[in-house]
Amino acid sequence: MAAAKGAPSKHTFTATLVRHGTLYGVDVPAAVSRRAGRAATPVTVHVRPVPPFQATLIPTGDGRHRIYLNTQVRKAAGVGRGDRVAVTLVVDPALRTRQVPLPPDLREALVDEGVLEAWESLPPGKREHILKWIEQAVHEATRAKRVGAAVVEAHARREKNIDRGM
Repeated sequence: MAAAKGAPSKHTFTATLVRHGTLYGVDVPAAVSRRAGRAATPVTVHVRPVPPFQATLIPTGDGRHRIYLNTQVRKAAGVGRGDRVAVTLVVDPALRTRQVPLPPDLREALVDEGVLEAWESLPPGKREHILKWIEQAVHEATRAKRVGAAVVEAHARREKNIDRGM
């Protein structure tokens, strides 16, 4: 992957906002996808006038990627389905290795189950999403259930890594 070898690479393009099931996103040009590689790739995205944010280029299965835009981003940018969206993204190899700190209870559960390494192989954005969900628990029982769900996710990732021969 060319982008992962050196400095961050910046790409600017215009794409149509489309709906895929319940999600809205823009398809990334083939040239940008080739540059990013085949895997899910963390990027910094700027959709004017929204401040830059972290996202992930999601493979679509045909050698291309898609960036999903949540409701908050779409509303702030004033765009809807079918609108053309100007996007600037930066593929930064450093984003692949960003560390997401673990709360002690989750770390302990992952270590006890032997899936800490599998957890760490999850994309940073997914780990951050799960951690935010855990932290939003109001009751200890809810938090414990969510920690358990995170452990299950790590087990699934370990199985996927085994299937891939990693």
